[in-house]
Amino acid sequence: MDKWLSHPTILKILSVAIALLLWAMVHFDPESTPATVTSSMDTKVIEAASVIPTDLDETKYALVNVEPTVVRLVVEGRKASLLTLKDEDYVVHADLSNVTAGEHVVPLTYDLPKGISLVESSPRSITVDIVEIETKTFDLGVVTEGTPANGYIAGTPSVKSGTIVNITLPKDEMALVGAVRTTVDIEGAEKSVVNKKAPVIVYDTEGEAMEHAIVRPSAVEVEVPVTPPLKTMPLQLGFTGSLPDGLSVGSVKADIDKVAVYGDQKLLDSMETYTGGVTIDLSKIKESGTVKAKVTAVGDVKMVEPSEINVEVTVVASQTLTLDRTVRLNDLPEGLTASFKDPDDGHVSITVRGAPNMLAALQNDDVKLSADLSDARVGTATVPLLVKLPRFIDLAEEKPTITLSITDKNATSDSNSGGAGDVPVGGQPADSNSSGNATDPPPDKNTNAGTGTGNGTGSGTGTDSGSNTTPDPDEDTAEEPSITP
Repeated sequence: MDKWLSHPTILKILSVAIALLLWAMVHFDPESTPATVTSSMDTKVIEAASVIPTDLDETKYALVNVEPTVVRLVVEGRKASLLTLKDEDYVVHADLSNVTAGEHVVPLTYDLPKGISLVESSPRSITVDIVEIETKTFDLGVVTEGTPANGYIAGTPSVKSGTIVNITLPKDEMALVGAVRTTVDIEGAEKSVVNKKAPVIVYDTEGEAMEHAIVRPSAVEVEVPVTPPLKTMPLQLGFTGSLPDGLSVGSVKADIDKVAVYGDQKLLDSMETYTGGVTIDLSKIKESGTVKAKVTAVGDVKMVEPSEINVEVTVVASQTLTLDRTVRLNDLPEGLTASFKDPDDGHVSITVRGAPNMLAALQNDDVKLSADLSDARVGTATVPLLVKLPRFIDLAEEKPTITLSITDKNATSDSNSGGAGDVPVGGQPADSNSSGNATDPPPDKNTNAGTGTGNGTGSGTGTDSGSNTTPDPDEDTAEEPSITP
């Protein structure tokens, strides 16, 4: 035995064993357990986990108070899981499916992630206050704030989804509802204002918002029309084209006689009749009937209402009428004198065509003949006549002419002789006491040329005169026969 213990190898082995034993004794913790040293589990504290009330019958009750709204949780799980999970992943519920109106203490339930267990919760229950509710319908009011641009007019607001809203409140608060409305800002607007998400607010009888009220719908689409200044004025119809041969317009009557014209106030102040906004193409009319016509905005006019009208057009067989009129001479240059040569009395007969009722209504001043002498030169000149006709009355023949003798006034005075039929500027015959043989022409007259149908177009142009005619610029034109637009 002693020999064995004294062997060098044995001594070395014993030395190593004693050293390991001493190391273990130094590093051994008597208060710790082997499980603690080797475990991968850990704990985590969530200081404020939100409490979510669930399953309340919201058709009958409303939750008005929860105390507390958060709880403190201590959970346990693998370290890796605890490190990756967020506080929101730990869900705390309060089941309200069996509660009624009043104050209740409700235990909490927990919906924890997989592999996580609850160690501690504080508190383990909450107190809720439940009230009975009711729902009523209210009319939605729309209020505008501000004023449109200068002169512009704000119209009546409209709500696309309707003006009925449902308000849900505790029963004992429903009687406090004073108004339900939405507000639209129209400050400085120059066109219609549309708010697609205008919030609906419930106000109590003192004008304070009842923010806890449940509103359906909570927002609406509101439109407030904003228009320029307007003026209502008579509508003047315009015409273009011609009726088929042998036909004439007997009457024209629109279903409205006035329109609302929108535009700058200065422009409206300068207008008495709205002209140019409606044009009827007579070439498309074959018989009496109703024509739909667009009413358009012309010039600086921004809008016209209505945008379309119905016009009843009566078409009848044309007739002709022969008229005798004295020719007026206009714009003769200074220093010249004009005298009639052919015809020498200054009277010209013309044949006009139109509806029988239109022809019968003609007055002497409705048809006028004139000659424009602004370009006259000394000598003999054949001048085409300008014919002023009422609307829907046409010439049934070629445009008439007149032959004049143009002389120098000074030369005529020096020779002390006046030519027959000399007419001064303005077209008035010379006085019978002056030199020359001019006499007052007989009065204009209308001659009935029968009632047969003509072969012309039978319609006027869109101006006050008929086609192939030009109004006399220096004379006061008479009103045309009344045609109700």
